[in-house]
Amino acid sequence: MTDRSASGLLRSLRPTLRVALLLAALLLPFCQSLAQTNHIRTDRIHSLRVLQDGQVVTHPCLELGTGGHLSISFDDLTKEYHRYIYRVEHCDFDWQPSTRIFDTDYLVGTQTECPIDDYHESLNTTVDYTHYWFDFPNSRIGVKLSGNYQIHIIDDDSGDEVASVCFRVVEPAVGISANVVTNTDIDFNSAHQQLRVAVSPQPLSPRDPRREIRLVAIQNGRYDIAAVNPAPDYYTPSDIRWEHSQQLIFPAGNEFRKFEMTNLRTGLIGVESIKWFAPYYHATLFTTEPRHNYVYDQDQDGRYYINSTERTDDDYEADYLLVHFSLQAPPQTNGHYYIYGGLSNWNYVPSYRLAYNAQSQLYEGTALLKEGYYNYLYLFRPDGVASGQTEPAEGNHYQAENEYTLLVYYTPIGGRYDRLVGMKTFTFSPQH
Repeated sequence: MTDRSASGLLRSLRPTLRVALLLAALLLPFCQSLAQTNHIRTDRIHSLRVLQDGQVVTHPCLELGTGGHLSISFDDLTKEYHRYIYRVEHCDFDWQPSTRIFDTDYLVGTQTECPIDDYHESLNTTVDYTHYWFDFPNSRIGVKLSGNYQIHIIDDDSGDEVASVCFRVVEPAVGISANVVTNTDIDFNSAHQQLRVAVSPQPLSPRDPRREIRLVAIQNGRYDIAAVNPAPDYYTPSDIRWEHSQQLIFPAGNEFRKFEMTNLRTGLIGVESIKWFAPYYHATLFTTEPRHNYVYDQDQDGRYYINSTERTDDDYEADYLLVHFSLQAPPQTNGHYYIYGGLSNWNYVPSYRLAYNAQSQLYEGTALLKEGYYNYLYLFRPDGVASGQTEPAEGNHYQAENEYTLLVYYTPIGGRYDRLVGMKTFTFSPQH
């Protein structure tokens, strides 16, 4: 976007939001992972979710020109009505705001700020909250370009952004083939998995594929270890191939841990006990240890599902519990353990960080979570490092089942935005 158009866009925003976005731009080099994930910016908001056509998915993506839709919802832990609005923003392949196009280039409809009209107060819960939701696209607003998008959710009274969600729109135009090998370029049937990828871009007739085509590869929801624009190994007349890319070698990890608390009376999978200590129900998970061996256990690759078997409507009748996590591991002085997965929006959140208790000799943490079924990992993040490590608590086992997502972006020479022209998600399932 030119200086003139960029300044015009900023002037169109309310003052508080302008300041927030300018600060976000200054901090961008330090929070790339946050730009690629859903993010909650106030303690008041919980259970931020994006469903695609009613299904829980790790990477929501609509196909351009089809009838798919997203359902975005969250809980405000008060019963006071707040007027929330949302704005939709187009981003480049690396999730920075697109600077060469206007709102009118990518939005359908006459509104750039839309109110969230649907809400319901919680019923018969110990923790009071108000459940808000909206569908996208809708009669007010839609999109007409492919690419990455963020929806900014704003408290209209204060002008503060309280949350943001990410999604994609794809216009399928390229072929993608891929497989995973455990005989990697750095080890054999040991601690890693390697992607081999081929992209067929002929329908686009790129003049310079080296500059115009970009690949992004993600394991599960882990943007902290995503491969962003790895260099291809070679080009053929029919495709672009990545066969020995070091960036496409991922730590194999392990199956996700899981727990289930779908009622307030009985602890189910992974839950030792559920007890009432005012003002919360407390769910205590079984203390676990680092996993040095691989044992297959079916999981949901980090996703979570809200569910209460005792209620009719999970959205506003499911209750919240204070969940207690504990990990028996030696104390570390050079980093921290985090509870990580969809429950933390795939971020390293301070409230999901474990603290070492010298008296119990355990790493302990608590999180306020809605009734349901959850997957999670314990990841160790060394001080000063952006990505987490699976090895200390989960181990790296080549047999682990992992979900991989491949994204292909196309920016023709002279193009003003990054088009998403291909997406492929598949599960690597070694024979167990």
